[in-house]
Amino acid sequence: MASQFFKSSRWSFLAVVFRAIGGLTINKLFAVFFGTNGITLLSHFQNLTSLFTLLPSEGINRAVMKHWSDPKTSEESKHRLWQTGFWITNLIFIATFAMLYFWWRNYFFSRFVEHYSIGQFLTIFLPAIFLMLMTGLLNSVILSFRDVKGYALVSISGIVLLVAVVLWSVNMGNLDQALLSFVVGYALMFFCSLVYFILNRKEVTLKIGKPDGASLKKISQFVLMAISSIVLGKLLDFMVRDYVIELYGLDRTGLWQSVAKMSSSYLLVFSGTVGVVYYPKMASLINDEKALRSYVLKVMSFVAFITVICLAIYYLNREFVLNLFFAKGFEKAAYLVRFQAIGDFFCILSYLLAYLLSARVQTVKYIVAQLFSALIYVVLVYLLMGRFNLEALTLAYLWRYIGFFLILILFNRKFLFT
Repeated sequence: MASQFFKSSRWSFLAVVFRAIGGLTINKLFAVFFGTNGITLLSHFQNLTSLFTLLPSEGINRAVMKHWSDPKTSEESKHRLWQTGFWITNLIFIATFAMLYFWWRNYFFSRFVEHYSIGQFLTIFLPAIFLMLMTGLLNSVILSFRDVKGYALVSISGIVLLVAVVLWSVNMGNLDQALLSFVVGYALMFFCSLVYFILNRKEVTLKIGKPDGASLKKISQFVLMAISSIVLGKLLDFMVRDYVIELYGLDRTGLWQSVAKMSSSYLLVFSGTVGVVYYPKMASLINDEKALRSYVLKVMSFVAFITVICLAIYYLNREFVLNLFFAKGFEKAAYLVRFQAIGDFFCILSYLLAYLLSARVQTVKYIVAQLFSALIYVVLVYLLMGRFNLEALTLAYLWRYIGFFLILILFNRKFLFT
């Protein structure tokens, strides 16, 4: 299993290593130039960005990837699905902006406009977000072909551009500009994806046409699952972080965020390496339950083994790692790693089971699982904050993903243990 998995995922692993190194480099730059305040606002800004990108990524792009990976889907249906996905992506983009800007403008944008007006900020932010959305849609087609090498080369090129843009920007000394350089750098990946399709224009041609009802129905089920991920995931994280900023300030919140961002970095390695191979493979086996069960259980066993080893190494060297990837002084956050690392173990296994619900389009179960884990998190943050301070956040994170893992086991029990 290990040799087969590494063989199929080596290019995705290379791409994600570049993404992880790029992400850690950006964290390091913000930590050195702007300190804990910069790390807190970077996390907050990335969370804001995800409110625009997560619904298309987890909903539309995953639907495109699933149905384009299915050998039973006709070429005509694939192209209609992509066209419908294009228009829905843009509709969601406009609706998300309208909702955040006209109802909660100050809440979502005011922390990022110390040196610019909101209008100046949005002049750069919105076009960059649009290009990020188009990049995700194009990349979902690349992944549906299981052209992991092509996807990897696009990703690596994009990450190099991202780090270069951020490196130039942080040297200007303006935190607002440095934050905006993050989305501008990611937006440049669109042109890397565009080059891929130009070079492969004989194999695949994508056209912008009218949406159709059948494709809309297929996509809507994935969109509902993605909405639950946003409301009960990224939006909730944004609100909790904003609450902690008000309670403890940017500096102390930055200590917690350094540990959370380390989790995000290696979870990115996991989701990028495993997800790029795992989800399309599941989609291709969806009509063969026995083969799908065997594949899922083997991947889970292998991933659990590797995860335990990696997290143990991280925990035993936590002070060194925090200083290495952030800056001197961040070792003060080392006490927060214990519960965060255990929570990450259950988070990683939960991802595999959540992918399974998504691939089998079990929308209600997916949403219920998300709601259950979010309730655990909110209740525990409320109950534990007064006694454990910042450690309450990592304790709540731990139990959130233990609960998420257990309810996913419950929902998948017939499939896993038949």
